[in-house]
Amino acid sequence: MKIFDRMRNRGHEQLIFCLNKPTGLRAIIAIHDTTLGTSVGGTRLMDYEREEDAVVDALRLSEISTFQSASFDSDMGGGAAVLMTEEGQETDEAYFRAFGRFVEGLKGLFVAYPALGTTDRHFRYVRRETTSIAPMEGSHEITAVGVLAGMQACLREVTGSKRLEGKTVAVQGVGDVGSSLVDLLAEEGADITITDIRYDALKAVQDKHPDVTIVRPEEILDLECDVLSPCAVGRILNDETIPRLRCKIVAGAASDLLEEPRHADALKEKGILYAPDFVIGGAELYQTEPELREAPRERLFEEARRVYDVMAEVVSRAKKEGTTPYRIAVAAAARRVGRIRMVRNIMC
Repeated sequence: MKIFDRMRNRGHEQLIFCLNKPTGLRAIIAIHDTTLGTSVGGTRLMDYEREEDAVVDALRLSEISTFQSASFDSDMGGGAAVLMTEEGQETDEAYFRAFGRFVEGLKGLFVAYPALGTTDRHFRYVRRETTSIAPMEGSHEITAVGVLAGMQACLREVTGSKRLEGKTVAVQGVGDVGSSLVDLLAEEGADITITDIRYDALKAVQDKHPDVTIVRPEEILDLECDVLSPCAVGRILNDETIPRLRCKIVAGAASDLLEEPRHADALKEKGILYAPDFVIGGAELYQTEPELREAPRERLFEEARRVYDVMAEVVSRAKKEGTTPYRIAVAAAARRVGRIRMVRNIMC
């Protein structure tokens, strides 16, 4: 499909290609919808085999960002940035400052924060060139609090209780958010299995929580468990993987988990409750909101726990209407954006 067709089909406003030959920076910034306000989104750093894959990621992630903002009554629009790398490429201070220059050139249209592959350390360099950065240091802990809350809402729907004590949870990916989630699950008394492609990440978690079980990455989707919590890469729920799942709930921090929207229906048919990724990961938004950027961490944790209420409403409505939480959440987000768009047409 052609790029403009992809943008038209998903409702995108802009797709910006950024190239800085001296540093090797190749970046794509996608602005999905600014009806609710300035676009905000994560910055993903990945080694892409094809440029088309990077474009698709930018488009999908920015659309998800709009859904997320709309789901949590946020006054931010949807955006995303993707940084393309090649094997062995240097991504140093100059590389990230070059990205910052491009973000600054958008004059506040896009606000960036770290996502998969980028860190607070990288963004210290980005921040030297632009003020359009969300202060996300330590955001993984806040995001994990929200994921736990959303998981508990799903458990209550499926089992009648939100208690995690004695429940089996398989966490795929123990990076910043995944490892923070394991900390919270351990406090709740869950039986935890983890996996990651990085040995150091696994060892760090097991050193802290000796009772966790470690499995190979290729084994995690086949485990019998109460909750599968993907906290790594996206698009893992598809025609090949869904038949293998032996969980009751899928609830994790990773973005863009469904390969296609129809896979939410496939999960329902299999009797698995899928927590929409843009809802359960919504706590990361709270540090992007202007009135919360300087808020005490206790306030941010309190806000993060609101994910429970939003998720509970979504799964309850889905059950009542005989559909999936994903479809309910997408429809609600689209309705809010559509209603606000009518207001924006008023000249003042």
